[in-house]
Amino acid sequence: MSLKNRYSTPPRLDESKIGVLSFPQYVWMKVKLMVIPLVIAREILLSPFVARSKNLPLKRIIGDSAFRFLADYFPEPELQQVLGTSVGVYSTWARKENLPITIEELEDGGRLMWIGPKTTEKMLLYCHGGGYIFAIQIFTISFWRYIQLQLEKRGLKVGIAIMSYSLIPVSQFPTPLWQTSRALQHLLSVEKVKPSNLVLVGDSAGGNLVSQVLSSMLHPLFDPPIIPNGTRIRGAYMMSPWVSLTGVYTGEGTTNNQLLPSFTENNHCDVIGRDALLSGGKTVLEGAPNPTTTDYPYLEPINAPYNWFQGLPDVAERVFISTGDAECLRDADRLFFEKIKPFHKETEFFEHEGGVHNDPFFDFQVADGPLGGKRQSLTPKILEWVWKCFEGK
Repeated sequence: MSLKNRYSTPPRLDESKIGVLSFPQYVWMKVKLMVIPLVIAREILLSPFVARSKNLPLKRIIGDSAFRFLADYFPEPELQQVLGTSVGVYSTWARKENLPITIEELEDGGRLMWIGPKTTEKMLLYCHGGGYIFAIQIFTISFWRYIQLQLEKRGLKVGIAIMSYSLIPVSQFPTPLWQTSRALQHLLSVEKVKPSNLVLVGDSAGGNLVSQVLSSMLHPLFDPPIIPNGTRIRGAYMMSPWVSLTGVYTGEGTTNNQLLPSFTENNHCDVIGRDALLSGGKTVLEGAPNPTTTDYPYLEPINAPYNWFQGLPDVAERVFISTGDAECLRDADRLFFEKIKPFHKETEFFEHEGGVHNDPFFDFQVADGPLGGKRQSLTPKILEWVWKCFEGK
């Protein structure tokens, strides 16, 4: 990539833009919130006859239907009002769990928020999802705390830091990538974390962000590069990564620009429907300075050049991608794996039977841990993969 296509100036942030609503919009948001109990009651009553709910525990029916309603019927500013800020959500969670609130302000607006006591000998850097629009949620923090505690039971102490990045419309691409790169630079140079002891994880938009980081390590987008050349992290895990913002695949063997089938097949099964994903993707792409040229392979990796991920073993020792067979992004995630696989033999893929978008997290929305039964097969896979990363097996 030529130097003229790189970014060299820090992002400009305008926090005043977050969650702005007029008074009528605010009132309408409150009215919709009052409807949620009715939405849940309807889903429970119809659950024996609805494919997306008939095999779910009651708690998941309640949680999934509420989240689906929010995702499908609340525009971005309303979601930001309802779901809060990442600092606020994290602080509330930490107080509830009687754990320290440890927030590090980084250069250029990013933050590191530590789950449990800060430890950097072996660690995960977690990039949260939310369409680059809304904050981290309590149940996602609870999931990673669960993984942390399960590793401790095996005698493995792992620190976990949440990457808090600026959201739309405070800033646009490449700001989250810039801030995450600064966070990695801080961990490597200031905290002295060894790259071989660092695993990058992310879900949904956070999975897209992890892919961006890997892409920028292979094809530096910033001038000069922020992440030191030659850096090779221990691993990267992407849960339900949002690797197609358009829902369209334009690679070899395609003759049209139709939506990938899973966007339609799973539209009424997933916790985030097709229209919400495509609308969010349009918002992200429209905010990028060069959405159809320089920025495109970073944002839409399934449509990057064929050999885009050549050299990936030089920047990440292991890669793990998971998706659900009942989510809209299923086909995009399959294609993403197929794009990476030829260039990295240590890439694993798992398709969760009956799984929706970010499925393991939603157990923690309604319970203190994974819900029983064979249905939740992904959580133990994630635990085992992280364990093997640090045990080197």
